[in-house]
Amino acid sequence: MCFLSVFFLFNVALGVFPPILPQLMTDLELSFATAGLLGTAFGFSRFLVDIPTGILVERLGISLILHSAAGLLVLGTLLSAVASSFWGMCLARALLGAGSGMAMVFAVLYLMQHAVENRTRRANLYEMSVISGMAVSAELGGVIASWWGWRWSFVAGLFFLALAWAIVAWGVLPGVRALLPAIPSSPPVRAEHRTPRGSLLVIFMLIFGQAFAWGGGISTLLPLYGGDKLMLSPEVIGQTMAIAFWVEVCLLFPVGWAADVWGKTTVVLPGFIAMLVGSLIAPFTNTAWAFGAAFVLLVSGMSVWMAAPALLAEWSPGGFRGRSAGLYRLVTDFAFVLSPGIVGWLIGRYGFTAAAFVIAAVLGLAILLAGRFLASRSS
Repeated sequence: MCFLSVFFLFNVALGVFPPILPQLMTDLELSFATAGLLGTAFGFSRFLVDIPTGILVERLGISLILHSAAGLLVLGTLLSAVASSFWGMCLARALLGAGSGMAMVFAVLYLMQHAVENRTRRANLYEMSVISGMAVSAELGGVIASWWGWRWSFVAGLFFLALAWAIVAWGVLPGVRALLPAIPSSPPVRAEHRTPRGSLLVIFMLIFGQAFAWGGGISTLLPLYGGDKLMLSPEVIGQTMAIAFWVEVCLLFPVGWAADVWGKTTVVLPGFIAMLVGSLIAPFTNTAWAFGAAFVLLVSGMSVWMAAPALLAEWSPGGFRGRSAGLYRLVTDFAFVLSPGIVGWLIGRYGFTAAAFVIAAVLGLAILLAGRFLASRSS
């Protein structure tokens, strides 16, 4: 419970950014391209810490990693609240990305080493805490920004981070300090067969595609479209995101159960199709209700988020340890590095429709590859 509470609070603090992005763009006089680069800065710093964190967590233990993660999140949020230029906000996003990356390497390592038989269900409980935090922060951040300005949304985030850090120190660390020495790496479920290299590449493509849709769609395309084309306030954008995230929360446990019982590929393909359709229809919406429906569809597809890393944990040679967790996060954050900058540039140059089609193309490629290489395999 303490583990889930920490990641709920982390994401309450981190999730205030998307709904306030249009307001922040206006105040800091940013273009669509530079607004996208703020997302790239966040993803790039996570990308840089993924593999080092996976190595260090095995050598130094998790105490230093988690305390460092919490400290970077606090520092980045504080700097976000006082930033007065693109470069100041870019540095703040980089610090937040580094802290988030360190925390998430630990989280995925912890989850993939527990309860092999119902790994996806347990991982989706973690996702429920993450998405619940983002749902709360989307609405809270948008309301605060509408009433008092976007800087106060980050100030509110500091309160939640301080509470999370206290739970890390007194609730989480005493129970997991000996995680790596105490829990041996579980052998891959398919150890009796050599995993085809093509299947592993397809799993990484699924991981990349889902993260690309999140960073490019949920965090960049839709908030900017709602603020620029539909002229929605941060409060309305935040409420729309919150509704979409709560729908995902309701889907997460049934989807996790279905993945463990019927096979992970069985749930992955419908989830990716939902993301693809949501991305395509978003720039054609012209009312807040239609915009909300597109948002819900895109976010609902994200309920299959943990199926791909669960497949990776089953099929990774030598089991899933710190380096495997770092590699998984490396691919995820590589997508987060690329997608906001690419989508922001495409919006500024060619418009929202072109950006949406690029997101859909990435998802479509992942769907085709998964159907070709994974659908015939039970999982």
